[in-house]
Amino acid sequence: MAVHQGLCERAVDSLEIAAGLEEAGIGAALVGRYRHADVFALAEELFARVPRRPVEPAPVAPEPRPPGWRHRFGVLVGLLGALLLPLATAPPGALGTALALAVAGWPAFAAADRAARWVRRTGRGQVRSAATAVEFRARMRPVLPVALGLQLAVLALTSFAALAVLTALVPHPGSLGRAGLLPAVVRRAGAVQWYGQAVLGLLVGTAAVLRRLGHGGLALAGLLAADGAGLLLTALRTGGLLGGWADAPGALTALAAGATAAVLLPAAWAATGRPGAFG
Repeated sequence: MAVHQGLCERAVDSLEIAAGLEEAGIGAALVGRYRHADVFALAEELFARVPRRPVEPAPVAPEPRPPGWRHRFGVLVGLLGALLLPLATAPPGALGTALALAVAGWPAFAAADRAARWVRRTGRGQVRSAATAVEFRARMRPVLPVALGLQLAVLALTSFAALAVLTALVPHPGSLGRAGLLPAVVRRAGAVQWYGQAVLGLLVGTAAVLRRLGHGGLALAGLLAADGAGLLLTALRTGGLLGGWADAPGALTALAAGATAAVLLPAAWAATGRPGAFG
């Protein structure tokens, strides 16, 4: 109570105290010394014992300044680079399909931002209704997978539509035949290209969630890292420094976007489990 008195006096609920105790490094061993089962039970007792500090009228703070032009320019460059990644890494023989996949990204990337807004709105609602941090995390556990899954579904639909238009306008010789348009569209992009498109959508969706939860710098760094990795891999392929696997359409996109998504996804998962991220 003495060490964390300021935290307890300012807290609006026990969940905020529990988050502060966890950030201070208080674990199960120390909590056990105070005869409590977990940090949340300890936080509830602290909240009950320490009276709230009277709220003093604070001077009106100026509204936060909108992001500067450098930040906006960086976000634009990162998103544009991610959008053009399938085209920038495409071998010469697959430019048409890569262009269609790049065009399909526009509406899907807008869907990623809407999904990220939904994650933030859901998290704020759970902060108000959850009784403990454990309950909050349990309720938020499916939110990120659902948001990313919906965004990937939109990307799949827009990608299929773009490839359908391309196949109808510029069909491969004998691609339509008796089978019809649907199989021709599916075969228009190879399995690696579909995988690369999905991984790219996962990267952009994760970056959008991080940006909406206050980690815009990390999100931007991830997008720029994927763009830079894609350009570097393309240059290495052009110089003959990569094996034959790099000539497969979509391989470099899958590698560049997948490596970055593997870093950002755990960060987004951790952020959605912290009540403080939805303040």
